Amino acid sequence: MSETSETAADPFVTQVGWLIASAGGKDQLVTRSGGLVSARTLDNWMAGSYPRTKVTGAVRDLDAWARAELPGYPQAAGVPALVDSCGPYRGATAAGLVLEVDPAAEPAPTRRRLPPWALVAAALVLTAVLSSALTAFLIGERGTAADPTIGATDLVDLPLPSTGDGTLVEEEAGSIGANTFADPRTLSGRGAPVPPHTTIHVRCRYYAPSVPSVSPDGFWYLIETEPWNGLWTPANSYMNGDPPGGPYLHNTDLAVPVCR
Repeated sequence: MSETSETAADPFVTQVGWLIASAGGKDQLVTRSGGLVSARTLDNWMAGSYPRTKVTGAVRDLDAWARAELPGYPQAAGVPALVDSCGPYRGATAAGLVLEVDPAAEPAPTRRRLPPWALVAAALVLTAVLSSALTAFLIGERGTAADPTIGATDLVDLPLPSTGDGTLVEEEAGSIGANTFADPRTLSGRGAPVPPHTTIHVRCRYYAPSVPSVSPDGFWYLIETEPWNGLWTPANSYMNGDPPGGPYLHNTDLAVPVCR
């Protein structure tokens, strides 16, 4: 089972991804939250490296800020809040359970026999892990869907944003063209590629960094132009305002509005 598949089903990682997307990107989340968390910390959290033994101050601060500033948090992501999906609560939330425990409490360092509910939780976690392994096999080693008919909800069950601010922006594909997909998070629903140097209109940009090839920015464009209307395409496959022949300095055109 790949690490990417494992973290994709992790409630904490899912919630962090929702926060980043809602803020318009990783750097935007850092700025909007007043530096409560760094870009490097967000990278670590998205990779599955987050607090496993206690709920840290950074997690609590970002959770409190998100509750006050981001409408829909935490319910919109479909998983528990940050403070309820890491530290001592991680095992339960990974199994779909929510513990009614004070998030500030530290786990007691005592040895005792596991209660029956913990055994049930462990069984559910094992089921989830095996399901993720099967998904990883279907998606393939490079993260490309083996079958374009595989649904966009195989890995992510949240609806994609579909509007910007009403402004359409022209973007020219680079010298090798650009791929298109129905869902940038799972690479499902592969569409026809955009030919090299073709100019299209895009509606907005969306942050979905799960595929390494869209690094370092992690943005995708929602295409408005037929026959690709409604499909997503990697932002770094376009010129983004850079001149023909270079220098190529922009992986994303920040003039494109963030998808809502």
